[in-house]
Amino acid sequence: MKFRFPCTLTTITLLVLVGCATAPVSGDPSPTATLVLPTATPAPPTATPLTPTQTPVKQVGSLSVISPQETTELYGGQALRASVYLVDHDGQPVEGALVQAELSSPSGDVFATLPYADQGQGRYLADSVQLPLRGSGGAWRIVTSAAWGEGNQAQAERTFTGITSPAELYQNLYGFWVDPPRLLNYNFTMYNLHGAGGFHFEDWHYEDGGGYVILDNYRYNTSGGVTFTTLDVHWRRGDFPTDETAAITHVQSLAASHHQEPDTPITDLAAESITFQDRPTWRVTGQWQESYVAVSAPGCPAEWLIFRCPGSDWLWALGISADQATHIDYLRTVRRTFECPESE
Repeated sequence: MKFRFPCTLTTITLLVLVGCATAPVSGDPSPTATLVLPTATPAPPTATPLTPTQTPVKQVGSLSVISPQETTELYGGQALRASVYLVDHDGQPVEGALVQAELSSPSGDVFATLPYADQGQGRYLADSVQLPLRGSGGAWRIVTSAAWGEGNQAQAERTFTGITSPAELYQNLYGFWVDPPRLLNYNFTMYNLHGAGGFHFEDWHYEDGGGYVILDNYRYNTSGGVTFTTLDVHWRRGDFPTDETAAITHVQSLAASHHQEPDTPITDLAAESITFQDRPTWRVTGQWQESYVAVSAPGCPAEWLIFRCPGSDWLWALGISADQATHIDYLRTVRRTFECPESE
């Protein structure tokens, strides 16, 4: 006879988990009783709160442009050195910032990227940059940006006026081009006896359409004298000189240079035939007296080149002079930038 034992109350909890254990049945093999436990599902681990990445709060400082000013006017060829003042959002000077600027020409093209050097106490000074001799006239724009710390930044913008360079001015007026001498001072101003020096330029006309241009770069000395480098451009009616005497006579007929004493004749004149820019040229050298200021420099060296431009009816002469012989080589380099008018 077979017997089965019902589940008892004492085993209810176990039954819930594993069911009733089966008693051995007569005649059946007596297997070893095995409790089969359900597979336990592990409890999810306690989630660790995720800390979001902290994005630095952008702090905006203030960048003030010291130079250039809105009223600044610079000729083409003149140097600009920009400077700014930087404070943080609390108004405190900032040091160690990365500061740079983009300088855009009147055409809108980026002309230069300028790094600034930290001068301390929130002041930053850019590298010097020279405006071009061509295309300088019009409104220039400089945009300066500063960055420091964790996302701190500031920006400032300034415009200033560029003035057509003397070289481009005279090309527009008379067709020729020559770089202005800039050995002594980049300050392009009208002549000022009470100033420390600068650049003086002026032009004169003859009734027949000829004329001359004076490009004078000068600096006053503490002794009362003046250091100068001058380049003059003359265009006159006349035949190309046939010999040395005619070349010297032509030079003597030209108007005196800016610093030359007009009542003192040019001395030590000599002429020779050479080639300048692949064209026949007379080279005339001499000495003249400078007496524009109280202390005159004796025996200032001077040199002229006389030639014709292709298709031109004018006889051209390029005169250079200086109070020091060492400056003549510099002026010869400047003279080589001369370009004849394209047509007349």
